[in-house]
Amino acid sequence: MTTKLIVFAALIGQMAIAYPPEYKSYDDGHHDHYAHAPAPYHFEYGVKDLHTHDIKSQSEVSDGHGNVKGSYSLVEADGSTRLVEYTADHEHGFNAVVKKIEAPYHHSEHSDIGYHHHESLHPYK
Repeated sequence: MTTKLIVFAALIGQMAIAYPPEYKSYDDGHHDHYAHAPAPYHFEYGVKDLHTHDIKSQSEVSDGHGNVKGSYSLVEADGSTRLVEYTADHEHGFNAVVKKIEAPYHHSEHSDIGYHHHESLHPYK
């Protein structure tokens, strides 16, 4: 019985050496350079929460060849609006134009019709 067990173990060992298991390598030599190529996209979103004074938006578009164009805006604590328009490509890199739009002017005299004064809840005022 012991002889049979030793012969059986030797045959299994021989098979393991003669037929090693095949492991698929992560890099199997086949490179698909387009698998991770940029894809065209377009997105936009906006937030207008008057309770927290969180007012902002963003929009961006890409042609799938590394050219990106977009803009975003947000209302600053002083009531002004910051507008940023940007482009990015392989030739010129990232370029942005920042604009500040002053807050709308409010007259100091208010009529009694429809005007209700509320304390500002904004943490920066």
